[in-house]
Amino acid sequence: MGLFIRLAWRNLLRNRKRSTVTALGITLGIGFCITTLAIMDGLSHDLITGTTAGQVGHMQIHQKDYLAKRQLQQTITNNAELLQNVRQNTQISAAAARIYSFGYLSKENKSVGVSLFGVQPEHEKHVTTLAEQMTSGTFLSAPTPWPLGQALNEEQKQLDEQLTAQAVAEAFAELDGLFLDNTSTQQQTNQLIDTLAPLPDVPPKVILGVKLAKNLQADVGDIVTLLYETSLGAQQSLQLEVAGTSRQGTDLIDRTRIVFHLQDLQKLLQLPDQSHEIAIKTQDLANISLLSDAVSDTISVQRQELSVQTWSQLRPDILALIQSNQALMGTLVFIIFLIAGVGVMNAMLVSVMERRKELCLLKALGLKGNNVVWLVTVETLMLTFVASIAGLIMGIALGSYLQQYGWDISQFGEFSLAGVGMTSALKAKLTLDNLLTPVVVMFVIALLAALYPALSAARLIPAQGMRSA
Repeated sequence: MGLFIRLAWRNLLRNRKRSTVTALGITLGIGFCITTLAIMDGLSHDLITGTTAGQVGHMQIHQKDYLAKRQLQQTITNNAELLQNVRQNTQISAAAARIYSFGYLSKENKSVGVSLFGVQPEHEKHVTTLAEQMTSGTFLSAPTPWPLGQALNEEQKQLDEQLTAQAVAEAFAELDGLFLDNTSTQQQTNQLIDTLAPLPDVPPKVILGVKLAKNLQADVGDIVTLLYETSLGAQQSLQLEVAGTSRQGTDLIDRTRIVFHLQDLQKLLQLPDQSHEIAIKTQDLANISLLSDAVSDTISVQRQELSVQTWSQLRPDILALIQSNQALMGTLVFIIFLIAGVGVMNAMLVSVMERRKELCLLKALGLKGNNVVWLVTVETLMLTFVASIAGLIMGIALGSYLQQYGWDISQFGEFSLAGVGMTSALKAKLTLDNLLTPVVVMFVIALLAALYPALSAARLIPAQGMRSA
């Protein structure tokens, strides 16, 4: 073996320019492939992190069919009890309830349709990075004090029945094209609503999406008016105080979302101790499937028609995007190494042709054909080994720099992938897989590329080769 290594090394040094150019091609191929794979792994990591930490959490609990219909009444009841049971699982680091609705927000002569999002600030900050996305003002803390409602007396109950019948009659009259003045009916209805669910004395504090605040020209401390519908079907308006603005990374959310304290939105929508969603963060994202089954067993005790879904089930488009990116990068790596393999084969074939007389002489002295194949193979492996070491150094250097500082793409503006806001710097993520995969693939391709030159050398006939030389 030592003799083959010495001969191979001597042959590589015999034409240093050709060996250097071939090794440089292998080095650049491995180095850039490591860097590219690291960037794609970093992008995949950012997509998963942006999905889980930015919006979704690791898994969510909903009433069955809520995601398909998103009806206001499709809530999780006994919200506090369910949260307590879920948080008892040692594999769950945090769980937060959420509630959703829609409304119409206005300020002076500007108005826009908005989505209402109620969160538990003290728990939400451990599930997602919502509290870290503030661009101005302060995040929500304590809920707004709401006065207690009172039950209707007998007279008010009779009035409620009359108003209901009158509202039905007015609705049919509108269908027939008749116009009726329902101002009195609405005023009496509002009085009953104020008795059952009185509005707070001070405006509840909310967080506006940064683009929503810009469109309404609303600053921190300003008062805006919300028109909304309660879970009982009553339409009401309420003044809100802007506590701050946030940038969540996607244009749609930044233009439409209002973040409430969960208790404020529960009071506003008249959904006490109810939520539409429970977002969960786990200790280990790798074991999310097993934990999902455990949570399903936990909530089954509540005897509610609830479903548990992981982030990949909630956002299959993100998982498909990651898989397609990995397939694309795998194809690119194969093409790069295929080109490098052709270069290796060409270099070895030229080397064999230049040494025909030498190889024929060695065969005439008793060197067997399989030993000639081994000699050319060892020469190829040595060239690939030296180039791979240099390629690894190059890939680790570039990958480490991009992992630490990232690739600044802020000049291209803000962008998102599949609705997930991306950072202004693409960061790489070096792993053992993206370090070893290019090297292993390069060695396999180099071995395959060496077969034709090696077999050509093994088929040389000593007498003919020495005579033609």
